[in-house]
Amino acid sequence: MDFIEQFKNTTLSLPKLPVHYIETIRSENGQVIADHLQCNAKQPFGTGPVFKTGILSYKVLAEGEGVKTVYEVSIKEPPNMPDYFPGDVIGILAQNLAADVNFVLDRMHLTEIAECVFEVKLAKPVKKKNPELPPYVPKFITPRRLLTECLDFRIIPRKMTLQVLASYTSDPCEKRLLEILASKEGASFYNEFVLKNEMNFMHLLKILSSCRPSLAMLIEHFPRLQARPYSIANYDRGNQIRIVFAMLNDGRTGITTTMLENKLLYAARYDKYIYMYLRQVKPVFQYREEDLEKNIIMIGPGTGISPYMGFLEFRKRAKQFNKKTKLGSALLLTGCRHRDRNYLMQDEIQQYIQLGVLDKVYEAFSRDADSRYKFVQDIIEDKKEEFVKLLLEDNTKLYLCGEGRTMLPRIQDTISTCLSKIKGMPKVESDALIGEYRKTGKYLYYSMIRY
Repeated sequence: MDFIEQFKNTTLSLPKLPVHYIETIRSENGQVIADHLQCNAKQPFGTGPVFKTGILSYKVLAEGEGVKTVYEVSIKEPPNMPDYFPGDVIGILAQNLAADVNFVLDRMHLTEIAECVFEVKLAKPVKKKNPELPPYVPKFITPRRLLTECLDFRIIPRKMTLQVLASYTSDPCEKRLLEILASKEGASFYNEFVLKNEMNFMHLLKILSSCRPSLAMLIEHFPRLQARPYSIANYDRGNQIRIVFAMLNDGRTGITTTMLENKLLYAARYDKYIYMYLRQVKPVFQYREEDLEKNIIMIGPGTGISPYMGFLEFRKRAKQFNKKTKLGSALLLTGCRHRDRNYLMQDEIQQYIQLGVLDKVYEAFSRDADSRYKFVQDIIEDKKEEFVKLLLEDNTKLYLCGEGRTMLPRIQDTISTCLSKIKGMPKVESDALIGEYRKTGKYLYYSMIRY
């Protein structure tokens, strides 16, 4: 390892190792709950308890060469679920991939006792000030269930975690590598080797064959396996909640999408149950009764269109319930790769136009040679006069939903650029205006997480 040679004569500045404060002990009488190990723990952003419910049905919305496989799933709405509004989100408790769990168990020499019960408790004597056990890890666990349901080992490890891992590594070169990465002197190497490559714990374990952390160490230093959020794609469907999700197809594997797909496709091997809760979205991304008379611009490429199906269903219901209900105008901008292969919700969109609850839809198709628009940004640019005029009306709200790392910032920048052109203002002022719209709730933004 050439980089180790570079640091051969370097004295490393390492942070002080944290105090060990958790231990796991074999238990003969402990009982591990049958439900998801996190089902009784308070969930981040949760508005109520976790519910165990079932998958009712599903259909494939898109599949084939060059497009992501997209599923629409109907979930039984749990009794006593808190009220929700169009735009709200459910959290689904996740599970790590079985292959990853098996690899970690094997590396830790725990395969033969993976189903044995352990008690998680504070180590004695307790040397850590005000020690607490993680609330998402129950008192009794099995190694397999702990790694499957509680801990996130796909995270990029912090430097402190790398130093702790070094103390569980027997090979001198591998140990030195971890110490270099954890050190002040190795900061640029950490950025280049770990951050730039998005190297997670699993990647490191496959490189470091002598690293064998303990269960207690993982509980102490690895974060909670977070529930994955999914937009509710309906409003009133007879005690059913609809979600839409896409499988990753860029060499990565989403843990929750894989879990869900397995439950859909392999009923003989996987149960139909999921654990879910109503999740807060901050800032709020909702369409409520007081919004019915407002004009709305809805932008949602790909599965980002899913919450708007709830918006439009809500408008349809309001109009059916009271014929005198006055609806503001509704404009939808969406996009995908191919019109004939992965245009999601196309039939529903046309029905809403016929019913008068959606006034206009503009579409972009990035891989169709004859498409007028390749991306949603092209629509906004081409229709900038119409778009900006509607946006600037006091009675208009703008909604933007989709992949948040690159897509949504680009769309927002296009909106700001068009504002700048039409209003003749500097770009910095149009950016500030967009920021003010977010503060006042005129512009609502939801970044979808794809796992």
